[in-house]
Amino acid sequence: MKKDLDQELINDIVSCDSLTDKELCGKINAFVALYEEQKQLNEKLSKENKFFLKKWDKRNLLEHDKKDKIIEQQSRLAAMGEMIDAVAHQWKQPLNAVSMMIDMLQDDFRTNDVDGEYIDDLDESIHLQIDHMVNTLNQFRNFLRPSTKNEDFHINTVVQNVQILMKDELITQNLHIYLDIDQEIKIFGNKNEFIHLFINLINNSIDAFNEHDLKKRELHIRCFSKDSNIIIEVEDNAGGIPKNIINHIFKPNVTTKADGKGTGIGLYMSSQIVTKNSGSVTAENTNDGALFRISFRESKI
Repeated sequence: MKKDLDQELINDIVSCDSLTDKELCGKINAFVALYEEQKQLNEKLSKENKFFLKKWDKRNLLEHDKKDKIIEQQSRLAAMGEMIDAVAHQWKQPLNAVSMMIDMLQDDFRTNDVDGEYIDDLDESIHLQIDHMVNTLNQFRNFLRPSTKNEDFHINTVVQNVQILMKDELITQNLHIYLDIDQEIKIFGNKNEFIHLFINLINNSIDAFNEHDLKKRELHIRCFSKDSNIIIEVEDNAGGIPKNIINHIFKPNVTTKADGKGTGIGLYMSSQIVTKNSGSVTAENTNDGALFRISFRESKI
């Protein structure tokens, strides 16, 4: 409407030219020409602004994606370091056991206590230790292998893989894990990402236990179906999450740990994994600790 009125006003001014002197007529025409020029310039600037705004929005989106990828890489590198340490610790025990068996074999050979049955038992014991080392290494390699493949997998299997990867850490930290998982429940997604998710949640509890210097350390992992949803709960008795950050716990760089002792990306990456798989995650305090609840819609097959 305003555009039509402006054009009508210009037409009226132009039609008045014959009623005015030549000097005023020239000024009016110059004014009209200036107006038209400014109008075209404004339209051009408006188009350019829209173009640059679109580019800016796209750039910000790319920067946001880049930031998330950097944070994801940092989280993965941190988890990699923890896993390397875990594998080294887990290999130490079976290697010591194999070394001890070899020493025993030498002593028993000198005393003529070695026979076929002895060798069979020794062979079985050594292979059990080697199988444990190979299994640990394979789990570690699978965890590190970058994969975009989505597949159906059992939650129970993922938790078992995590327990293999973290076996030595769980023993060292005296952490008792209690499982109540419906073994039939499957989720469609990236299996390695869900291993990463559980490792993050377990390490978060371990850090809380150490921070509060607690002796009794329990972690309950539950998985069940409810109202067409798959619910995963991870609950500890580590003292809970401070009230001033509990509503921000899944934001990047938020940590309860002292300076230099936490990156603040573990729980952020956990939430990103859940969101990526169309789920939701919440955190709340219980009487003794914290409860993380993850919810996914059940697949309709």
